[in-house]
Amino acid sequence: MRIWAALILLAFLIPIVTVAAANSDNDNNNHGTPPHLGQGTITFTQTATISGPAMKDDDATVATVKETLSFTGNMTGTALTIERNVLHNDTDDGQKVIFTTFHGWGNFTGTVNGTSVMLHIRYEGVRNSTYTRGNFVFNGDTSQMIDVHGEGHFRGAITTGETGSSGVTYTMHWNTARHHTEDNDARDSDREKD
Repeated sequence: MRIWAALILLAFLIPIVTVAAANSDNDNNNHGTPPHLGQGTITFTQTATISGPAMKDDDATVATVKETLSFTGNMTGTALTIERNVLHNDTDDGQKVIFTTFHGWGNFTGTVNGTSVMLHIRYEGVRNSTYTRGNFVFNGDTSQMIDVHGEGHFRGAITTGETGSSGVTYTMHWNTARHHTEDNDARDSDREKD
């Protein structure tokens, strides 16, 4: 009997959840613009070491560095970031495997599709001696750009070594939410009694 009651309840909840999800999608479409697509290059340049390198364990070394990310393409400008690097020195089937995982955060100043912006940016990825790949997200910093949100993916060959400057290509998409405000003058605010 409990199983039947649960199935009947589930049968009623699925349409409600589906309608709520559809309305949520419609709300997002009414309050935002369709995502824009873009591409370009990012050059990573390490400018200073903040701390480390320090051995985390036998197979990992950690360092925190200042990094400058220079963007060209649909996103053009510079992000000054703090990056945490973990150098992994593993052995797999008797072969040394060396790679670095990294994540960083900072502020981007420049343009997105020709519009001047100041953005917060976060990114993460992995690189070895020949290749880098990862993801980034950004959102608006100032009150005028608070509704700018986007994400992207980067990948490519290292051009000048693991700790030096390296350029990779990126693809991204972003949108700008539009908020609809009600006109307060259109409301009936006459609350006085005759």
